[in-house]
Amino acid sequence: MELRELISDMADEKGSVESALIALGDPAEFAKKYSGESNFLIGPTYYATYLTVLKIALMCTAISVFVIVLLQALFEGYSASDIADLSDGIRVGARAFSQGLGSMISSVIGVFGSVTLVFAIMERQKVDLDEAKEKAWTTADLADKPTGEKSVWTPAKLTAVPSKKALVPRSDSIVDIVFSIIFAALIIFAPQLMGITWFKDDVIETIPIFNLDKWNIILPFLLISLAIGLADAILKLIIGRYNIKVMVSTIVTGVSQVAIAIIVLKFLPVWNPDFGRGLQQFLDENPSDFVCATCFDGIGFSNILLTFIIIFTAIDIAVTVYKTIRYGSEAEKAEQGLQNQ
Repeated sequence: MELRELISDMADEKGSVESALIALGDPAEFAKKYSGESNFLIGPTYYATYLTVLKIALMCTAISVFVIVLLQALFEGYSASDIADLSDGIRVGARAFSQGLGSMISSVIGVFGSVTLVFAIMERQKVDLDEAKEKAWTTADLADKPTGEKSVWTPAKLTAVPSKKALVPRSDSIVDIVFSIIFAALIIFAPQLMGITWFKDDVIETIPIFNLDKWNIILPFLLISLAIGLADAILKLIIGRYNIKVMVSTIVTGVSQVAIAIIVLKFLPVWNPDFGRGLQQFLDENPSDFVCATCFDGIGFSNILLTFIIIFTAIDIAVTVYKTIRYGSEAEKAEQGLQNQ
């Protein structure tokens, strides 16, 4: 009905229905704009940030996975003399390199697909990450535009520049993304490397700190926590300043990660029950001034780690809420003032 009315009014102004249809242009292109659909997999709104996140993710994944799998292949099943011997060393190194390269390629492909999928969903769902709202488009905007003319840009369409204190440092978001990817690669491909490693009778000994027998239960919780933190870091990188969306994301992320930490540290057998004996053995074979009374108290270590997680999360949430209230409102007022001008 709206289209009929528009065409009728334009036909009266231009003298014929044909002239009105010519002014409106290609029906297929007109329909796409009217329905708000686009042919972009990832449109201009997200493309620059998509490239930034993709470059960081691919670089971190490629380097971390290759190095981790390479070290794992070198240390598993070989003695120090095997690696030191020239012929054996070449054979071990070639095997480790091929394993690392294969894992790196498959991981890079998976990360590329995952990052692209996330941004494609944002494009399809038209996720609005900007507080400044543009005027809704209507068919009336086409009525007095010549054929082929694009909408006119004005300075009023610019988003006001917030103060430096209102900006979320890009370096912080990038560090969070890098840490999440590297730690995820480590716990997926070589969790046994997180512990104590030393040479005993020309053989590489490793005592992992995690309970690898229950790793299939523990790993999903850790990956979910990292994925939540990664999503929050990407959101902050896209928005770039403190606002309501960043504040809500920080709160939800912090609460979710604390809840997962409580589940993992208090209810799951996350620590290797033999780590204490392994630590004592290591200290006996490598004398030092360190005194090992209980060697390793899993419950005590979990409580200390959980306390630090809760404290740092609370500080992060408090800082974000403060900066959002203090500087986010200033940015919104500046935007409103610029739009009024």
